[in-house]
Amino acid sequence: MSVVAMVVIVVVYAALLTYYCILEAQNKFWPATILKLILSAFAAGLCVYAAIMLSNYVFYIFALGLLFAVPADYCLQYIKTNLTKYRVGITLFGLMHVCLLTSFYLTHRVSFFEFIIFAVFIAIVLAFQIIGKWEIGKEKAQINVYTVFVLFMSAKAISIFIATPAVHTAILAIGGLSFFISDVYLGIWAYSGKDTTPNLVLNRTTYFAALLCFAFYLITMI
Repeated sequence: MSVVAMVVIVVVYAALLTYYCILEAQNKFWPATILKLILSAFAAGLCVYAAIMLSNYVFYIFALGLLFAVPADYCLQYIKTNLTKYRVGITLFGLMHVCLLTSFYLTHRVSFFEFIIFAVFIAIVLAFQIIGKWEIGKEKAQINVYTVFVLFMSAKAISIFIATPAVHTAILAIGGLSFFISDVYLGIWAYSGKDTTPNLVLNRTTYFAALLCFAFYLITMI
């Protein structure tokens, strides 16, 4: 895929993401949900296309992770209204990170850096939880398990770039860091009583930036 094509994709994606955030801020549930699914399905579709072009089972596993994000995004629309659907969404996102981690470890060795980065991420999350007095409900145990997976995925993505610096691994690292930031802001928005529009926008924009980076990680290897 040419650089021009990628720039066009970023511009269109950013425009749709902006409109999606506006719909969310206006509490227009179904229009926002439909557009959200379009955004996540587009990123997953790019991943599937790239995996097919690369013709490697490792990247099929990676793309499968992005496919899990689509139904997970639907379920997370019910984060404050339907605990059962929300917990299904957490499980689906957990499966996403299992797929991403599996693809990472099939192509890259264990690195000392990933454990350091993971420890830093854990410290940051704990600080936000303590300072912000997060109040997590019945899903607390599930959230804790999920947090381990997402933080390790983000740490591994960054450590891959440190071990093998290149354009595609830089994009992967940005995606991993964006996903981490996204989940931190999701926690602030959902559990600290600060469900403000700025926190919502920061969560959504960093999340979809992460998905697009994951897609471009594969695209740039074609």
